[in-house]
Amino acid sequence: MMARMTSATRLLFLVSLFLLSPCIHAAAAEPLVVTKDLILEKHAVLDRPIVIRASHVTIDGNGATLQGPGKPGDPKSFTGVGISAEGSSGVTLRNVKARGFQCGLKASDGQAWLIEGCDFSGNFHDPEYGWGEQGRHGGMILTRISRSVIRGSTVRDVWNALDLSECHDNLIVKNDLSHASNVCLKLWISCRNQILENNLSWGLRIKPGEVHARDSTCVLIESGSNENHFLGNDITHGGDGIFIRVLNGWVSTGNLFVENDCSFANNNCVESWSPGNTYIRNRANHGSYGFWLGGSDRTRLVGNEAAWNGLPSGFHNAPEGGFGHGGIVIVGGSSSHTVIEGNRLHHNSGAGIAF
Repeated sequence: MMARMTSATRLLFLVSLFLLSPCIHAAAAEPLVVTKDLILEKHAVLDRPIVIRASHVTIDGNGATLQGPGKPGDPKSFTGVGISAEGSSGVTLRNVKARGFQCGLKASDGQAWLIEGCDFSGNFHDPEYGWGEQGRHGGMILTRISRSVIRGSTVRDVWNALDLSECHDNLIVKNDLSHASNVCLKLWISCRNQILENNLSWGLRIKPGEVHARDSTCVLIESGSNENHFLGNDITHGGDGIFIRVLNGWVSTGNLFVENDCSFANNNCVESWSPGNTYIRNRANHGSYGFWLGGSDRTRLVGNEAAWNGLPSGFHNAPEGGFGHGGIVIVGGSSSHTVIEGNRLHHNSGAGIAF
C-alpha cells in the first residue's frame, strides 16, 4: 500500500495515523470524580485532576500529587484545575498536593470545609506580568465558601495564594501563603474572617531597578470586606503590606489588625482608603511609608511602631510633595475623627506624623 502512495499522500497518511494513535499523552486526562471518601496511594503522582461531586466527603491525599501541565516560566502552559467543587459542603481535604494547574483548588457555594496540610504551590505564576489584574488564578480560589477552616497548608510561587470572594466567617490559621506574584491573600466582599499567624510575606512583582511593585501586595482587601480580624501574621516584603483598596467606591470597614508585621514594603507597609479600621501593636518599619491613610476617617492607631521608613538606604518610593516620607501619613483624602495614641514613630526620613 505504501509503495503505491505519492509522497504527499504518504505524508498525509502518517500525520493522520499519529493524530488518531492511542498515544495521546498530551491530551487532558479524565478527572477522578469523588462521591465518597477517598484515600490516595501514598506519595503517588497522578496526571489527572479531582472533581468533587458530593458533600460530607473526606479526601486524604496521603502525600500524593496531582500534576498538571504547567511548566515554570511559561504562564500559558498552566491550564485546568487540580481539585474543583461546586455546591459541596462538609468537605475535608488533607495532605494532598496539586501543582501545574491554572488553579490548584477551585471551590464555590459550600460551607464547613476543612483544608488541612495541603500544598497548592507551583500553580499559575506570572512574575513578569505588568500592571493590572489577569483573573483569579493560582493556589486556592474560593467563592461563597463560608464557616470553614484552612489550616497548616502551603501555597507558594503562584499568582494569588488564597483568593476569597463572598467568603464569610472562615478561620485561616498557620498557613504559608507566601511568595505570590500578585497577592498572597485577597478578600472581595468577604467578612468576619479570622486570619491568624499566617505567613503572608513576599506578595511582590517587581524587576531590579523598577520603582513601583506594579499592583502586587501581600494582603488586598476590597469591596465591602468588613470586620475581618488579622492577628500575628507575617506580612513583610510586599509591594504593599496591607492595602485596603477602593477602586469602585465600596469601602471596607470594621477590620481589626493586631500584632502583625508589615515591614519592608516597597511602597506602603499599610495603605488604606477606607474608614473605620483599627490597628493595634503592628510593626510598619523599613518601607517607603509606615501607614499611608488618605481617605480613612474614624481610624484608630494604638501602640504601633512605624520606624526607618523612607530612608535613602532603604525603600523611598513616591515621595509626597512638601514632606517626602513619614511614619503615619494622612494625605490625599480626609481622615477625620482619627485616634493616634501611644505609637513609636522614630528614625523616619520625614515626619513621624504628617497631615
